[in-house]
Amino acid sequence: YNPADFYIKTLVESPVFTGYGYENVSQNNFMASREAGAHCTGFRRIASFCSVQYETIRRNLREEVLHTINDTNNKFPNSSGMPVDKSSNIGILKELYHLSWRNLKIILRNPALNHLRLLQHVFVAIICSITFFQLEPDKERDMAGVLFLMVFVTSLFGLFNNIQVIPTELPLFAREYRSGAYYILTWFFSKVFTEIPASAVLPLIFNTICFFTVFEVTNAVKFGYIWIICYLTVQASTAVAFFASVLGWTPLNALALSPAFYAPSFIFSGQFILIENVREYMEIFQILSFLRYGHEGAIIVFFGHYGGDTYALNGNATIATLTMDEDALWNKDLPALVGITGMYYILALILLYTRTHFRI
Repeated sequence: YNPADFYIKTLVESPVFTGYGYENVSQNNFMASREAGAHCTGFRRIASFCSVQYETIRRNLREEVLHTINDTNNKFPNSSGMPVDKSSNIGILKELYHLSWRNLKIILRNPALNHLRLLQHVFVAIICSITFFQLEPDKERDMAGVLFLMVFVTSLFGLFNNIQVIPTELPLFAREYRSGAYYILTWFFSKVFTEIPASAVLPLIFNTICFFTVFEVTNAVKFGYIWIICYLTVQASTAVAFFASVLGWTPLNALALSPAFYAPSFIFSGQFILIENVREYMEIFQILSFLRYGHEGAIIVFFGHYGGDTYALNGNATIATLTMDEDALWNKDLPALVGITGMYYILALILLYTRTHFRI
């Protein structure tokens, strides 16, 4: 491995944000950096040569960036490397648009990953469909288990598909942000917005396969309700993934932290222990369990009277057995999913701002 490759790819240029995008500060300095890298490939006096060349190019770049930014009334980072001011020429909305478009291109340029995400949803949905194919109307307990799987699997995939979104782009983010390219707020929400299509389409595919093969019912209204509940649950798990990834800061640390946030939600989902049987000192985990609200909402919609009569023989009795209330869908479950999603996104944004500015 040639250290000059890393040096050339990451350190040679500092982006300057103009009214219409990014500009290279100096073509001459870029050519000089390529020449420096060519000399370094021989591995002769690589440490001293690269150090001298890098300091020279860095000094020249800093002078040109200072001159360019002064001309456009932008302040350059101070001696600590943090921006003292940021006055974009194009506004937050255009920043958000350009960053979101760039993130979308990054996603589309990796078709193998997109195909794997689709394949994992289809594969697990087929396994679930074969296992519970066309349940009889008197199999309420099995139906409740399938509904839990529909919520659980989609949210689990949402967590692990997004746990490394932020850590893998933190080096680029840090370099661009400290150069005054954009606000933290616009970068963060551009990542959130570009994950929304996958969070909606993939659960739709999974639920379509499971719902119409497991249940002998074609009630589109019930299916729509359950899909919305699964989508909100996936959004909550994605918000948890963003928070865990910022807290971990590196891909491996984020992966190590994710089970600690997901396991309590899984345990207190209502599938393994009834809601009323949870001990008082453990209620905080139940309150923050997004799987509990998604599971409860799916049970209420399917066994209740949302979108018409229930398919099961004893739907209302099943809701009562699970100590759930049919009125809780709009009064508790849906607002709780939205609230938990917003809470974790806000915490992730605050933590990202804190770690970026104070080097925590």
